[in-house]
Amino acid sequence: MQRIQWNGEEPVEESVAADDGAGPRRADRPEPEFTLLGRRTERAAVDRVLAAVRDGLSGTLVLRGAPGIGKTTLLRYAVHASPDLRACAISGVESEISLEFGGLRHLLRPFLPLVAELPPPQRDALRIAFGEESGPTPERFLVGLASLTLLSRAAEDQPLLCVVDDAHWLDHESAQVLAFVGRRLHADRVGFVVAVGEPAARQVFEHLPTITVDGLPDTDARGLLSSVASGTLNAQAVDRILADTRNNPLALVELGSNYTADQLSGRAALPEPLPLGQRLQEHFLRQVRGLHADAQAFTLLAAADPERERAPLWRAATKAGIDPDAASAEAAWSGVLEFSGSSVRFRYPLMRSAVYYGAGAAERRRAHQVLGEAGSPELRAWHLAAAATAPDEKLAAELQRTAERAAARGGYAARAALLRRAVDLTPGDEDRALREVALAEATLMAGDPPEARTVLDNAKPRLTNTVARGFAQSLEGAIRFAQGDAAEAARILAGASRAFEHDDRLARDTMLGALEAAIWSGPVLTREIARLARAFPPVADGSASVSDLLLEGYSARFTLGYGASVQPFRAAVTALLADDLDPAVGLRWFSLGAAAAGSLWDDKATFDISDRWVNLSRAAGAFTTLPVGLAFHAVSDAMAGHFREAHTRWAMMLEVLTVSHGPAVLGTNSRSNGVMLAYRGHLTEARETGLAQVRESVARSQGGPAEIGRYITAMADLFGGDHKAAMAGAQTVIDGDPAYTAEGTLPELIEAAVRAGRREVAAAAYESLSERALAAGTPWGLGLRSRCAALLAEGTDAEDAYLESISQLKRCRMVVDLARTRLLYGQWLRQAKRRRDARHELRTAYDMFTAMGAERFAEQAAAELRATGERAPTRAPGTALDLTPQESRIAELAAAGASNSEIAANLFVSPSTVDYHLRKVFRKLNLTSRTQLAARLASRS
Repeated sequence: MQRIQWNGEEPVEESVAADDGAGPRRADRPEPEFTLLGRRTERAAVDRVLAAVRDGLSGTLVLRGAPGIGKTTLLRYAVHASPDLRACAISGVESEISLEFGGLRHLLRPFLPLVAELPPPQRDALRIAFGEESGPTPERFLVGLASLTLLSRAAEDQPLLCVVDDAHWLDHESAQVLAFVGRRLHADRVGFVVAVGEPAARQVFEHLPTITVDGLPDTDARGLLSSVASGTLNAQAVDRILADTRNNPLALVELGSNYTADQLSGRAALPEPLPLGQRLQEHFLRQVRGLHADAQAFTLLAAADPERERAPLWRAATKAGIDPDAASAEAAWSGVLEFSGSSVRFRYPLMRSAVYYGAGAAERRRAHQVLGEAGSPELRAWHLAAAATAPDEKLAAELQRTAERAAARGGYAARAALLRRAVDLTPGDEDRALREVALAEATLMAGDPPEARTVLDNAKPRLTNTVARGFAQSLEGAIRFAQGDAAEAARILAGASRAFEHDDRLARDTMLGALEAAIWSGPVLTREIARLARAFPPVADGSASVSDLLLEGYSARFTLGYGASVQPFRAAVTALLADDLDPAVGLRWFSLGAAAAGSLWDDKATFDISDRWVNLSRAAGAFTTLPVGLAFHAVSDAMAGHFREAHTRWAMMLEVLTVSHGPAVLGTNSRSNGVMLAYRGHLTEARETGLAQVRESVARSQGGPAEIGRYITAMADLFGGDHKAAMAGAQTVIDGDPAYTAEGTLPELIEAAVRAGRREVAAAAYESLSERALAAGTPWGLGLRSRCAALLAEGTDAEDAYLESISQLKRCRMVVDLARTRLLYGQWLRQAKRRRDARHELRTAYDMFTAMGAERFAEQAAAELRATGERAPTRAPGTALDLTPQESRIAELAAAGASNSEIAANLFVSPSTVDYHLRKVFRKLNLTSRTQLAARLASRS
């Protein structure tokens, strides 16, 4: 029988840059004939990716399955089926330490000469991430955008195929960036095919198009086993092998190739159980043990080195007295190792594990010692630590310094791994406890709050320094907050604040953190913590920091009342917008500052802080606060009638949450934000979004987000005509009196109560709204106050109040409230039989609602116009632009003069994708230039 060419989980051959920098190419030796059994569904999925690339677009596919199931062979199929594409490939490496951005650097290595052509922020971020330059921690999304732009640029001359094998073993930073790239590829002529093991704890690729690769169908599995076996197969033996291997191709190949003819024919018994798992690793190890001693030692060096680069490995082998050329040739000839360009890899990932763990402890230490002395400088401390047999303070300190350098490059997972080994090597118990606290902080930053808590709990009993204990307690509060336990976090942070009795700055900042967590928790605990915070006396004028002002403002807001918070809130907002603001201070307190601005109805500050919050978060890679900033900005955009911008920012927020462990914020259970859904008239979906947020937040004991959910639900009920339900929901929010949410809910409560015939409820709410709006003194607040006064007034008093409301709201950005006021005024005029005056207001309201996309409000305005005897105007042909939200946003930025590169950076896409969408916009609108585009958009407004 003819032997079928089948290589199981053989790694895809890596394309690397030639020594002359010519770019990625396939290996010089001719590829063997490639035959693939079955896999019609999987091949079709791969073919669709390749077809999209050939059509000028992009395609992404994740192959998920168990080790040996055939994922690597499908990657080889993708490479074999695309000779017209430039191919580059990497394989993840299982290691005790993950080099931050190591996998990404390997993938992009052929294209690094093009880095100089990137926009400066992207170029610098990539170089810092790869350790080629020093600088502040690069923003993870900027590294992702730089990688996306680089791949897009590389594909301009010839379409590109990127394959990533064993992606579950990539370093965390590379995995996040590559998942980002996979989601953002669109019109870049790049194919992206990823193989992920199962089960895989890391799920960063789960939001990409995925198919699960299972065992072969029985017919194909039998054919594969027959092709690799020697002699005749016994049916019972085959059934046994298929059942125990679950038709896993790698296991079938390895077992079928190595069992005796007697075993496979039934003349001898098969082993019990079959050598799977550890026994399959033992099979790999037997293959390695057939090598000469030097070749075995060489493979151990390769197994111990996470980078496995040719040059440092050759140096280490020479230092160990091994001839690297002879040893590597034997290892390659035997099929244990493969060499491609400057990279060294094991044929099977399990083989590396077998080599490393199959060696004795002394052999492993010797390998690490040699690698530390002759290998990569970046890994020197790690290897020497792995070789150490006893605690060593000097080495532990060097590891800690290496960990901090990793953190400066955004390598939080690597920092945690290095600190963990530093802890092991620390001789003194107190010093060990201090490093465990640092390890807990690094682990939290790396996205593992439960492990961070375990480490911290172990360290706390051994801390003797009061300040260290206070810091550990505040870190415990941060961990609890990250885990969603806001109430407990607030109590812990309040206690930690008292531990800093000799450091007033730390004490105040920690207490403000406690108050922030309490606000997230709900009104009862908020008032309790606010009373504790009032014990801190106000700081003298001129010397108060941002946190001082916010602490004074929020503690006053929840103990003395709204009026007492206005002055410190206003000062805090001003400080957060100062040119000399320390970015670290801003990132820590923008959330409370933005809520303070909203509580003052200061629309300009709300937008300015939101802009700064998002921009600084992106620049610093602050992925805990970035999604909150994007969500806040999206809600502000919705209130201003900028629905396309709101949609874009909400989508960005969801994008960030897919690659981070950010908090659940502002209705992220929905693909769109609830406030915008309500304004656009999608009331059923808005109500469901609000109710879902209430349920989820209450289950997590998070009263703050629950109040936002109730606010969204009350809006949906009000706009849908269920005034009693709207009044009840809004009243619940007002009773809790959350900062900003309460101020936003008061106008809705007043309108709902008036329409429900409960004027006494409306009057009480108006008294509170009036007091606050007058204290704030901003056009937005005063405009809402006058509108609510008009709802409660009669005769000419109502008209004067409506006119005052319109006058005030014209001075702010919150266009939805202005349009709603014109609609209410138009209704009042129609009911007063002043049809001509009513038509003017209703037409204006109709045009405003139509332009922003508030369909239900526009329909109400049209109905009111019809009631005056006038038909609602229809939009002129060509006025409505049939553009998608992404096309609209790109068109607006292009019309404003932004270049393709600037638009790409703003929207987290590549310049090629921007160009693709702009060409579609020009075709749809029958335009030929950006000047024409700007004129068309201007004529629409």
